[in-house]
Amino acid sequence: MTTEWAVVPLAEQFTLNAENTGELKFSVTNPGAVADTVVFDVVPGDGADRSWFSVDEPQRRVGPNESVEFLVKLKVPAGTPPARADVVGLAYSANTAPEESSRTSGRVAFEWKPKEKPKPIWPWIAAAVALVLLVGSVVTWLLVSNKGKPVVLPSTSPSAASPAPVPPINLTFEAENLVSTAQLSRKVGSTAVVVQDNCCNIAWSGNRQLWFQAHAVDETLSVSFSTPREATLALKTIRTTSFDYADTVWTVDGQLVGGTFAGFTADVRKTALLNVGSFKLAAGTHTLTLRIVGKNAASGGYFAGVDQIVITSSVGVVNPGDLVLITKIPLLKQ
Repeated sequence: MTTEWAVVPLAEQFTLNAENTGELKFSVTNPGAVADTVVFDVVPGDGADRSWFSVDEPQRRVGPNESVEFLVKLKVPAGTPPARADVVGLAYSANTAPEESSRTSGRVAFEWKPKEKPKPIWPWIAAAVALVLLVGSVVTWLLVSNKGKPVVLPSTSPSAASPAPVPPINLTFEAENLVSTAQLSRKVGSTAVVVQDNCCNIAWSGNRQLWFQAHAVDETLSVSFSTPREATLALKTIRTTSFDYADTVWTVDGQLVGGTFAGFTADVRKTALLNVGSFKLAAGTHTLTLRIVGKNAASGGYFAGVDQIVITSSVGVVNPGDLVLITKIPLLKQ
């Protein structure tokens, strides 16, 4: 039986740094009932070359209904004329011919620019020398003109008032209030996003949560938010886990924030406020996306629950203690 691999990029595009290098993860899911070994590779589009890419551990064993992640590194050679290209992820079973079991992801775009030449430092050296000579000339003139009298140099202490402190950014959303404006993509069957009232002995913030009723890997839910100024921000969330919940990731404007959140537990639980990850944004409107990337073999579905979303300029550090679940109840049907 041929494995119908599902291949999903965990961001919508490669973002390259000033050295024209970058990294991107792909999730590969085995939706079948039998374990299989997957081989992962990338296929560049026109304008790019396979030698620019490398894949960490390109061959993995994947259990039934399990997912694995592959890290792809991209380095555009120096001197390559600036351009734009794309790449797709490719997965196939190790024990079959690639053309028999291969599956590909959607295309991921990337753009590279010419590296800036370092600016010469000699103008700064010349300016520093000129300043030293000027100061020396002024001091000499003062000493001569005062004929031994004490020399009082002008004060260099700043007279201007200190700038006002920048107010922090603190955006807190009850996730259920975002349901009416949420956008779904890659809908499968009866995919929906709804408001769910307290149930299963769980009391959510505001007594409700956002319930993403997805049915397959790569389904997404997106909401918009705005920031008043450029800042480095932290994403924090309160999540729900259950016996029919999936594994998910967050992206902001297409870029991955943090790692994979495992949504499966044998009973219904609510987490503490979790530090997901940090990112830098310009002022304006941005898109926050929740993406289904796989599920535990024991999970009965691809659902996800979000109680609260916090976006703040108080950037925290993710620590294992944040992952302690604060509510645990016996298995109940949702």
